[in-house]
Amino acid sequence: MAAALALFHTYRKFLTLLVVLAGAASLYFWMEKAKDDRDLLLTQAREICATAGEPFQPEGSKQKDWGKRCNGRVAALVEFRDKAQVGSIDAMLADIERREGKQAADAALAAVYAKRATDALTRMEAADAAVKDDRVGGDWAAAVNDLAGLR
Repeated sequence: MAAALALFHTYRKFLTLLVVLAGAASLYFWMEKAKDDRDLLLTQAREICATAGEPFQPEGSKQKDWGKRCNGRVAALVEFRDKAQVGSIDAMLADIERREGKQAADAALAAVYAKRATDALTRMEAADAAVKDDRVGGDWAAAVNDLAGLR
């Protein structure tokens, strides 16, 4: 242990320099990484703002104002998209309700027509049964007209 302590005292300046260099190297690495991240974010911000139709860095603006107009434009576009989606959903739901109402009305109408046809057929059969000596009367003609849908 004493030998290690003596060795430490002998190379103390070198070890201190080594620790300082390692710290400086790690700070340099982190700073370069932060610069790369910043450059990537600026590139992406410029692309997003160009797509939205607003410059990220307007002419004559200060750095603290960069992106403010673009952010407002992007927010407006997001709001428009949300309203368009809600409007599309509302229109789709209204169309579904209209179609379901039409289908229900068509089904009710078909049921009424089926009942009329069944009733007309029943009246026709009753009129046919009432025929005597191959002579038909007004009831039979009315039943034929009902069956044909002429009344």
